[in-house]
Amino acid sequence: MSAQQTGLTSVKVSSDKTLVFSGSLTRHSVAKLWSQRKGWSIGSETKVDLTDVDVIDTAGVAFLLEILKLVGDGKGPLTCIGASEQLKQIARVSGVESLLSLS
Repeated sequence: MSAQQTGLTSVKVSSDKTLVFSGSLTRHSVAKLWSQRKGWSIGSETKVDLTDVDVIDTAGVAFLLEILKLVGDGKGPLTCIGASEQLKQIARVSGVESLLSLS
């Protein structure tokens, strides 16, 4: 696994092409993470592991939707492992639950 650090936020790409995030996915961190996307080896089977994400805001949800566009046709859903209640609530209020498979 290769790790890329962005302050307190990091992303690792596992051998099965799961993007494993830790730290925060907020307006303060997603721009730097997004700029690193070219180094990610991902494809249509890519999943996102959010188990170690401490906090997420609407910018983090928008970031996940951009990942969805990268890995497939953008129609979803993007499988999100370890989704917090916070993420589930934001997705529900934002009307994007159908695009994110939250577990």
